[in-house]
Amino acid sequence: KAKKLEPAVGYISEHYTEPLSNDGLASLCGISTVYFRKLFTEVYGISPMQYISELKIKKAKEMLKSDFGSITDIALTLGFQSIYDFSRDFKKRTGLSPKAFAESE
Repeated sequence: KAKKLEPAVGYISEHYTEPLSNDGLASLCGISTVYFRKLFTEVYGISPMQYISELKIKKAKEMLKSDFGSITDIALTLGFQSIYDFSRDFKKRTGLSPKAFAESE
């Protein structure tokens, strides 16, 4: 089952900073959108969009620890529409604001 999702997962890892859709990812795998979402959730335990969001937050944590640049630079680099969207998503997933996370270690 995971093999069927490999085209989408590979694409996500290369293009996570771009706008992605379930429809586009499903077509990469040659399956319907409904089946793609069901299969993805079955294999990975989260929806494709949650997977992308988790990947972005993981990359954000690395960037915050590496002095990549400002929080705004990180948000824009990762493809968030605004610093506010980034901060809200980051805090929802980590319990800390990006600034608090950067200062915590």
